[in-house]
Amino acid sequence: MNAVLIERAHELGFREVPEAPMGDYHARTRLVAGSICNSTDAKLLHGTFPGCTAFPAVLGHEAVGEVTAVGAKVRNYRVGDLVIRPRVCFPPEFNIREYFGSFADFAYVTDQWAMDDDNPPTGARAFGHPQQVLPAGTDPMLGVLSITLKETLSWIRRFAVGKGHRVLVFGTGPVGTAFVLFSRMAGAKQVILAGRTESSIRRAAELCHPDTSVNVTDPHFVARVHEITNGEGVDRAIEGVGDTSVIDLAVPCLSPEGQIGLYGVAPSTQAKALHANHPRVRAISPDESEVHEEFFSLVREGRIDAFGFLSHRLPIRDIGRGFSLLANREAFKVGLDW
Repeated sequence: MNAVLIERAHELGFREVPEAPMGDYHARTRLVAGSICNSTDAKLLHGTFPGCTAFPAVLGHEAVGEVTAVGAKVRNYRVGDLVIRPRVCFPPEFNIREYFGSFADFAYVTDQWAMDDDNPPTGARAFGHPQQVLPAGTDPMLGVLSITLKETLSWIRRFAVGKGHRVLVFGTGPVGTAFVLFSRMAGAKQVILAGRTESSIRRAAELCHPDTSVNVTDPHFVARVHEITNGEGVDRAIEGVGDTSVIDLAVPCLSPEGQIGLYGVAPSTQAKALHANHPRVRAISPDESEVHEEFFSLVREGRIDAFGFLSHRLPIRDIGRGFSLLANREAFKVGLDW
């Protein structure tokens, strides 16, 4: 089968790799659609993602596969199901890593529910399995787009963004745009979008409709935020760009009880910020599975336009062009078809 690999830092390849054997709890899927994760996939490609710098490695985690076969002990996937986030699951002897291993002709989903039923884990643990089955009749590309949108919706809920809050969102890509959208849906009193380039701010604002926007390069950024909030500051500052400098920029924007939520900054890099240990800085871990059904209900009700996030759609073999479009800010979100 063919797969998209990072051969070495900065070098992307599309070549044949062996297919891993299917286990009893695996369901084999044929990949049908995917998309480039603007931040994570770019960092992986350039060798800057913490802990993922050994190559070659199969790229991709925003993908949908159609189940073509199931293992002997699989009980929760059926042939014909469309499932998000399949992985290639290579054994160590293949000497090919998976970061996070979706972009191949064939990949597996694991019936973790059946595994836990057959061999209960010792001690209680929270389990939010990301490899969810899409509702019948769902467009596979909608399933791909749901990955980022469900993750951000869950994150907003866990950060307790709610009615009456003043919210400051850092980030004008799909993640930041989704945070603005879901903050508004949660009943926020005021939502401010913060970005670095005016063109990116305008494009994001057309999708998510913040109350106003501010450029982080403005030397009076903090004063501007306080002016917009009538001197109150923000109750929730959301870091959606993976940049530790946002922490230091957000702290003086907070209201007396305000909090900063970290989405893109990895714990291993958080310490680079001057205010890394500020008592009101929180790292939030989302669980997209907890809002899976709700998300698709919101789409059916017309409250979420997921396809509005998709600016380009390319064959998987043209993934290199997709990265270039994103790097040059010509694309907002790049979909991939098999």
